[in-house]
Amino acid sequence: METIKTICQGCYFYCGLDVTRDKGRIVRIEGMKEHPVNHGTICPKGIASQQLVTDKSRLQYPLHRIGPRGSGEWKKLSWDDALDLLAEKFAETKEQYGSEALFYHRGHAPGWVTTMNYVTRFMNTFGSPNVLTHAHLCFTPRAIAHVATYGAVPEADFDHAKCIFLWGFNPVNTSLTNYARRIMDARARGTKLIVVDPRFTKTAAKADLWLQPLPGTDLALAMGINKVIVDEHLYDEKFVRDWTIGFEQLREHLATIDLDEVAHLTGVPVERFTRAARMFAENAPAVLKEGNGLDQQANVSQTVRAISLIHALTGSLNIEGGGQLMPALPFVDVQARSAITSDWEERSISTHPLYFRQGYSLHDEELFAALKTGKPYPVHTLFVQGGSLLSANSNTARTRGLLNKVDFIAVHDLYMTATAEIADLVLPAAGFLERDLLLYYRYRPSTRMNLVCMQQQIVPPVGESRSDLDLIFALARRLGMSDAFPWCSVEEAFNWELEPLKITVDYLREHPEGYRRDYGPEELYRTHGQTGFPTRSKKVELYSSRFEEFGYDPLPNIEPIAPSLQVSKEYPLLCGTGFKLGIHTHTEFRTLPWIDEIEPDQFLEIHPLQAKKLGISDGDRVRVTSAWGELVALARFSEGVEENVVMLSYGYGQPYAGKEWRSSNDITPHVDPDPISGSTSNRRFPVRVSPEAEGTEAMGSERQALLVDWDRCVGCFTCGVACKQEHGEKRIHVNMLGPVHGEDGETRMEAIPLATQSCDLCQSRLARGEDPACVNACPTKALIITSIEDAITHIRSGQHQLCAIGSKLHSNIKR
Repeated sequence: METIKTICQGCYFYCGLDVTRDKGRIVRIEGMKEHPVNHGTICPKGIASQQLVTDKSRLQYPLHRIGPRGSGEWKKLSWDDALDLLAEKFAETKEQYGSEALFYHRGHAPGWVTTMNYVTRFMNTFGSPNVLTHAHLCFTPRAIAHVATYGAVPEADFDHAKCIFLWGFNPVNTSLTNYARRIMDARARGTKLIVVDPRFTKTAAKADLWLQPLPGTDLALAMGINKVIVDEHLYDEKFVRDWTIGFEQLREHLATIDLDEVAHLTGVPVERFTRAARMFAENAPAVLKEGNGLDQQANVSQTVRAISLIHALTGSLNIEGGGQLMPALPFVDVQARSAITSDWEERSISTHPLYFRQGYSLHDEELFAALKTGKPYPVHTLFVQGGSLLSANSNTARTRGLLNKVDFIAVHDLYMTATAEIADLVLPAAGFLERDLLLYYRYRPSTRMNLVCMQQQIVPPVGESRSDLDLIFALARRLGMSDAFPWCSVEEAFNWELEPLKITVDYLREHPEGYRRDYGPEELYRTHGQTGFPTRSKKVELYSSRFEEFGYDPLPNIEPIAPSLQVSKEYPLLCGTGFKLGIHTHTEFRTLPWIDEIEPDQFLEIHPLQAKKLGISDGDRVRVTSAWGELVALARFSEGVEENVVMLSYGYGQPYAGKEWRSSNDITPHVDPDPISGSTSNRRFPVRVSPEAEGTEAMGSERQALLVDWDRCVGCFTCGVACKQEHGEKRIHVNMLGPVHGEDGETRMEAIPLATQSCDLCQSRLARGEDPACVNACPTKALIITSIEDAITHIRSGQHQLCAIGSKLHSNIKR
């Protein structure tokens, strides 16, 4: 057996992995202890990713459609024939309709950042400005707002903050091994934690203060907090005077806002958001981090503008423990931006100029508008790589009808996705354990370093699959673009990229923890004193000249929510979707047995009181209907949502998963999007919920034992997946955590018992001087091995309880 060090791409944080291989087969995956992102910890996705290479539902070879679109009639092709066909279609499109009639969609599958650079290089060289992403649903709307305020997107210094404010961000489920771990460590040091979320999330369970706004009302809440900060003189007067513009205009604007009206709109009492304002302003240094929960709202860009003002007013920028505008590493022009002409935006189909200028790309809704109207010109050819437009975008029925207008669609993916089913050419893609990739860290391990790593291939590609970059390079050569792609191999291109850092791929292979560029205080803190902020005025723009230039309100206004997104007699409940479960990344990993067993079914969180009114029992099948479609899910009772709000899990609906569950986007709206970014309102839309005749059997309730510190446990499932890796396929469930209202009026997480497997705490590992698999894997160090006597003492202290994983060690302990 041998252990190879590589990088995980189960999400976008790129943890270090130790992958043990026996006779070419992966037998174990653990966290790399020397890696600065995860320091040896790991999450369920990382452990279970070994099943990607044995997944029978993976595509094996190129397929060419021979029947009607969507018929499932395919002919196997060789890669040479498939690439010839693809190159022929690209060249034909350019010759007959112009280069801009080719559209290239790069999805957010693993490795998308590096691949996107070469996709953009390919398209810039080809002559088409029409590069598409899903980024209107993730990050870019927030980036637009931050750039309008500070000139860049700040990184949060959780390690030195005295107060951490998380808004629409649930790091326990999205960044467990880094952000969540660092926040847990900060809490242990006494750092205050504020969380804003319409759901009582696992992160909210750890907060000192949880604010629960109604979906889609975050803008009003942020402006209410800003008003408290200004009215109570909680702002940093010196920073505001020296390093901001527009304070007087903002003060006058805030004077028109009524706090009681904010409370009415949001459902958050004045005293609670006033407490949040004071807690943040009075516990400097403080840092605010917003998340993807704010994307997919009809006013996301102005909402994040309003939130960014909280950081600015309190002076929590470029200081230890605040938001840090990080230096960038030197880089080469991978995207070939030198090929971009002055009419690039004008030649594109862009209808959201700030979005386009954020990254010289478009989003899917702009493609759909062009397909609907044929303007500014027809869409003839679409290449989709690492994403599924039919799964990711609102109103699936509408999306399907529009995509069927495209003359030729090609898809490169691991699976036969919903989009691949209606394509003309489908190409199998290599998974992240099956290829090398150079990785730059967008989400940095800390605010004091930049990091570059090499993700190393562990096993051969599945079937005849090929990596994203292998395909791009081969296609470029066929289209006569060798001058822009002169490299003989992908590794040679990576060495070219690394030249400014004076390192090579071989160096990164020898240093699997990566190349680090560490920064001292003089390079980070209050650097704007020498250079100013990267805005037009060189100051933080409370009053945004950038927004004003493009015709948007320079100060965030609390605007009425569109009627289409309001409840009505026909659709009396507000619904939100898109929240992360921590064991999937969008639709990825849902076919892996260790992951699927944890959360196999699509569910709708509904308050027990609302369910009682509707005649619904916990676990019942329910029909969820909106103006845009309907689907069926399982009811899951939760006191962590408001009585008139329901929350729908997402990431389902891919045909290769072989399940009845549908995409949540079957019922989400495409109307009334954010005017600045084009983001659609998946976080707030009206629905009707009704019971179905069939019910489902509730999960088991057997409870056995392993001691757990509930103050540190975040219910991430890593322990359970580590156990399955260690002991095989026996059925096991770790605790689900669910919100429960206490007698004191606060909401907290408590364990919901599930069926378990008995275990012996990995006696073989203990004999080798190693921790049990679950204890070793736990990112927050919540699991404890102790004697029966000490266990009883811990339990009686109130902080520790029994976990739902079976353990002979604690089998005779009574609660």
